[in-house]
Amino acid sequence: MTMPRRHTSASRGRGRNALAALLLSIVVSGAAGAGGCDKGQLKGAEAEVKPHNIKLDLPAVPPFDLPKPNADGSHSVKELRVQGKQYMDTEISVHGFVTWVYDCATAIRTGDQSDADVKKAIEADPTKCRRPVFYLGDDAQTPGERSIWVVEIPRELREYETKNLSKEQKDWQNRYEKGVKVDIDGKVVPPYKLADEVVVTGTWKLSSPHGERNSDGLLVYKTMKNVTQSWEEPQPKAGAAPGPGETTATSPPPATKAAPKH
Repeated sequence: MTMPRRHTSASRGRGRNALAALLLSIVVSGAAGAGGCDKGQLKGAEAEVKPHNIKLDLPAVPPFDLPKPNADGSHSVKELRVQGKQYMDTEISVHGFVTWVYDCATAIRTGDQSDADVKKAIEADPTKCRRPVFYLGDDAQTPGERSIWVVEIPRELREYETKNLSKEQKDWQNRYEKGVKVDIDGKVVPPYKLADEVVVTGTWKLSSPHGERNSDGLLVYKTMKNVTQSWEEPQPKAGAAPGPGETTATSPPPATKAAPKH
């Protein structure tokens, strides 16, 4: 009867050593085989795009010239939108076209209100209305987002305001020739409508005295010339009462008398 062979620790050690030697030979032969490959065998797929000698005729880069003031010293809307920071808090004149006009009655009207209802609502609560403002663009078709704001524009007196004027405010109304409209603060009311060509003078600021704000800048109105309507702000009558902020009456310049002949 043959007895089963027993595995001793020595035999097991020899087996592990043989296995390690076999694995080492495989690794070494693999490395040697890889070293024997040329570059062509290891090169991946070539790109489908082939080099060429065709010269592309690209358009010239357009010049980017910064807008400059107009010949008369006024500024364009584009100039203020591009580099308005340098004019901040200074008085300037801007040439452009009216692209939008605020109308209180249109802004607050509801669907079932008549003109009389709207008028009554405004008289009952004038704070419903925003102070007059219009937008100015480089042409009449300039969209609102490319226009600038002109704010604090004088407006016509409302009926209830006319009835409650102080003596000083009544004097302001009479400083000009008949037909000239003056607001409650004694400033001349300018005529303007959509698409009018105008030159507006004012202070370029980030906010107005009555709370209008625009981070891109806005023009606080002082005076205006309406080119379309051939209108310029009139001067007070000779000897007129003092205007807002004035202490003496307006008077004509003194006459010049020629020296007598000898």
